[in-house]
Amino acid sequence: MATGAIEFHELNRAKTQLKSTLLMNLEYRNIELEDVGRQVLAAGHRKSATELCSMIEAVTPMDLQRISAEMLEAEPSVGAYGNLKHIPTYEEICSAFKRDNGELHGRISQFLLRGVRGKSS
Repeated sequence: MATGAIEFHELNRAKTQLKSTLLMNLEYRNIELEDVGRQVLAAGHRKSATELCSMIEAVTPMDLQRISAEMLEAEPSVGAYGNLKHIPTYEEICSAFKRDNGELHGRISQFLLRGVRGKSS
């Protein structure tokens, strides 16, 4: 995504899906109250569903390109659980994020980071 074009119809579909999910979730009182609490704690006030939908609608392909580039330039955060014996090193993971295909050289396929750079398998 950092270098690929974002299709207009894909962006519109994603916006529609996000707005639909937001509005459907706010139909449930417990989710609405949780949303109020989260927004007040994070921002000091609550935005209405109309405001949130307007913000979603305002997102442009350029916004997504900028944010994805910023995220891919930052050092990744890594978490793992279970048997960690065969986990790649942090340096190997960072190196894979810098490759176009997201592959970890010399490691088994379960550690592929495909999709990170917009090239899903």
